[in-house]
Amino acid sequence: MTIQAKTIDNGARNPESAVVELNRVITQAEELLKTLSEEGGAAVDAVRQRVLRTVGQAKVRLAETGQRVRGAANEAARATDTYVHDNPWRAIAYGAAAGAAVALIASLLVRRE
Repeated sequence: MTIQAKTIDNGARNPESAVVELNRVITQAEELLKTLSEEGGAAVDAVRQRVLRTVGQAKVRLAETGQRVRGAANEAARATDTYVHDNPWRAIAYGAAAGAAVALIASLLVRRE
């Protein structure tokens, strides 16, 4: 079984879908282990070991994906902070424009009712 993350329109992998997929795989593997624990024999032990190894690898991948997502969010926050410090008036103008757009849309919606 291969795990593939769903892709966004530009072809980049969506970290959230990868996390959901890995959580699903881990849950299924743990259920399989529970079922195998009731059985016996050398073949069952081999399968159990393989599933345990796969679950371990999935948990490592899940942790790595979470770290990448947090790293990307931190990097975006740092870039925004740097931009605002370097261009304070431009940032204020963008904020005012966004606020005016929201106010305009809200007033149009209120008038409609």
